[in-house]
Amino acid sequence: FLWLTEDIDNEKKERDKLLDLSERAIAASEAKSSFLSNMSHEIRTPINAVLGMNEMILRECDDRNILEYSESIRTAGSTLLGLVNDILDFSKIEAGKMEIIPVDYNLATVLKDLVNMIKTRAEAKELQVLTAFDRETPQYLKGDEVRLKQIITNILTNAVKYTEQGGITFGVSFEKIPEDKGSIYLCVSVKDTGIGIKPEDMEKLFSKFERIEEKRNRNIEGTGLGMNITQSLLELMGSRLEVESTYGEGSTFSFRIRQTVRKWDALGNYEDAYKRSVSSRSKYKESFTAPDAKVLVVDDMPMNILVFTSLLKQTGVQIDTAENGDDAVALAAKSRYDVIFLDHMMPNKDGIETLKEIKADEKAVNANTPTICLTANAISGAREKYINAGFDDYLTKPIESDKLEEMLYEYLPHDKILRSAVIEQQAAESEDKIPDFLFAITEIDIVTGIKYCGSEKLYLDALRSYAKSINNYLFRLKKYWISGNIKDTMVMVHNIKSASRTIGAEWISNLALAVETAESIDDRNSMRDNLEVLVDRCKRLGEQLFALTRD
Repeated sequence: FLWLTEDIDNEKKERDKLLDLSERAIAASEAKSSFLSNMSHEIRTPINAVLGMNEMILRECDDRNILEYSESIRTAGSTLLGLVNDILDFSKIEAGKMEIIPVDYNLATVLKDLVNMIKTRAEAKELQVLTAFDRETPQYLKGDEVRLKQIITNILTNAVKYTEQGGITFGVSFEKIPEDKGSIYLCVSVKDTGIGIKPEDMEKLFSKFERIEEKRNRNIEGTGLGMNITQSLLELMGSRLEVESTYGEGSTFSFRIRQTVRKWDALGNYEDAYKRSVSSRSKYKESFTAPDAKVLVVDDMPMNILVFTSLLKQTGVQIDTAENGDDAVALAAKSRYDVIFLDHMMPNKDGIETLKEIKADEKAVNANTPTICLTANAISGAREKYINAGFDDYLTKPIESDKLEEMLYEYLPHDKILRSAVIEQQAAESEDKIPDFLFAITEIDIVTGIKYCGSEKLYLDALRSYAKSINNYLFRLKKYWISGNIKDTMVMVHNIKSASRTIGAEWISNLALAVETAESIDDRNSMRDNLEVLVDRCKRLGEQLFALTRD
């Protein structure tokens, strides 16, 4: 039996070897995620300070030369941030955590942003930018607007990087889909007069951390990840990047991607619309004021606190600040705040530990105060981590002023918010009519909603509020349900029931009522089943209404 014993020993050794390799791979993956998390924080935190203070220069300075310098800082800072985001996106794709999230969007707005961005870069190199947009292309589409812009941005910036003379041509057209009359193929192409690609280098184009002709292009910025990420994103969206190139003459990058048509209005003369948008650039104006509101901001970096308070200066919000967890706990014990913004990574006592201390006493004045995590940790899974830790939401550094104001508007008591007179006037002029796409949403009864709200304008305001807040409600609902907190789960269900009924979403409201009924008779199985359907229907309705928040 010696041969049998030897075989068993060999199998055990092989199994142990495989287990060891597996454990090493898991450990390496965890180490990489930890490194990316820390790198994200360490790099994005100083970028936050640079871009935040630069934003204040752009807002408050009228000197033309200084504004030109400031615009250069913004461009360079955005480029640096883009490099960091490339690495983080690559990590998400590798981990299988990248999500495609379709929303309604305006193609004209997307094209305006893209052309505006690339013209600035091209003009710095004295390159010409030509547009070839099919005027008949539908203007109102549904797809992942963020990822679409990221894909096209990568292609456009690459074209400018590798072109020294001549210029680029940015083309957009469409193809109808006979079997699906509600969708189109959006066709995008970018043609340049750059250096071109050798046939033998074509395979390197989509390689990780590798750039073509590294010695020749050593002065060109980039991580070497842009095209790899672009191809991966297109594959997630059922498409592929096609490349045609002649070395020494130039290249053409193109793709076509399926998009749902929300409205068949034609794009029209984009060039004229673009010129009008450039010539009418508006000055920053706060979206609301809240002089009676009081917030606490906690961050261990004084520069970050300065940026935060400066961004909110014109809203009139009262702001207390603290530079460590202990000071934050002391302030929260004495004063009642409407919202607390709490930095995650602080020495001695981090944001999560500080939050636990603030919430520890149920009788504390801030036991139920909405708390937002300030973090430079932008890797996949960050949101779930902070929600599970007890935060109501989180805000990523560098902080963008419009997102900060949107979040404050969502969490501040509405009786303390005064809408900006400019915003109110714009609302009165442009938001009175019900957009056509709303009539196609079967989940809502518009006539009932207007009756509950009192007017078309107030109904549209209610729909916007619902679209902005529903995901937060759903995150909190799921958090409470998973933790076994039935009391707070039912509070969220009740809020959804009321809000849905107000906008005419009777079916969703009645489903929430069914959850409440099941809870009253302690039927947990019915609660669970109805909650699953409720979350799915609310999420879908929020996506359908999201276009209203972009007007």
